[in-house]
Amino acid sequence: MKLKSLVAATLLLTTWMMSTAARADSVLYDGSGFVVGTQSFVQSFDLSTPGTLTVTLTNVAWPEQLASLNMLLGTANGAMGPEMSAGTSSFNVKAGDVFAQWFGTAQGPLDAGVFSMKIDFTPAGQSVVPLPTSLALLASGLALLAWYRRRAGAPLLA
Repeated sequence: MKLKSLVAATLLLTTWMMSTAARADSVLYDGSGFVVGTQSFVQSFDLSTPGTLTVTLTNVAWPEQLASLNMLLGTANGAMGPEMSAGTSSFNVKAGDVFAQWFGTAQGPLDAGVFSMKIDFTPAGQSVVPLPTSLALLASGLALLAWYRRRAGAPLLA
């Protein structure tokens, strides 16, 4: 009876895994930090292929929200688009060096605030990676277990 439960659980897990798509994203930056007064930060990335950068910039309300929080993406040739404020934006980029500069102004009695930023890179033409079909592997593994159980003459799982 335990073998039937194991087979059912494995089939459910395999079905769930086949229904989800794997993405070929790379996290280039994922961090948070403090802004005291008015500060600016810079991070550079060397991209080997063209693709899409997805930037999520969050103005964290601790101890108070920042009075302003903005970010600008650029290359050696200039800005890649308009300045963005807190939220999520996507940018199409070419291979080469990309610079992210974000800056904020704190407010309140502590003159301090917290930001969070995440930058993901998805190479062009590789947004979804197909998962290998594992149903055939599962079926062959179960067939091998059944064959072994009959050959040994003993229960597989006690």
